[in-house]
Amino acid sequence: MTYRHIKGATVLVAEDNMLVALNIALALEDREARVLGPCARVSEALQMIEGADIAGAILDVDLIDGPVTPLAQALIAKGLPIVFCTGVGLPAELKALIPNAEVFLKPTEPERLIDKLNQMISSRMQASS
Repeated sequence: MTYRHIKGATVLVAEDNMLVALNIALALEDREARVLGPCARVSEALQMIEGADIAGAILDVDLIDGPVTPLAQALIAKGLPIVFCTGVGLPAELKALIPNAEVFLKPTEPERLIDKLNQMISSRMQASS
């Protein structure tokens, strides 16, 4: 697969399992993306995205300081694509917020997450041109 939309893009990674987070971050870097994070806390991720030029995000649904919903809302408000990777599925609150959410259950290879995010970024770029 061609990763031309990921290459050079900044992608937020919010995941509280550091092994999973580092695997995702390294896979993104292998595709020449810039990684914002990884963040293990919603509060930290919210601070990091302020003023940041990001193309999309890969999020776990539960971080150290609670559900990722406030972060997802902030990203949606910016019109950014989100891929969820979770061990518990998507909570009802997030399902209501994002009915067509892209959700992958752990364990999922980072490449699958990146493939989906690349497709979503591509679709977003085509829709805006």
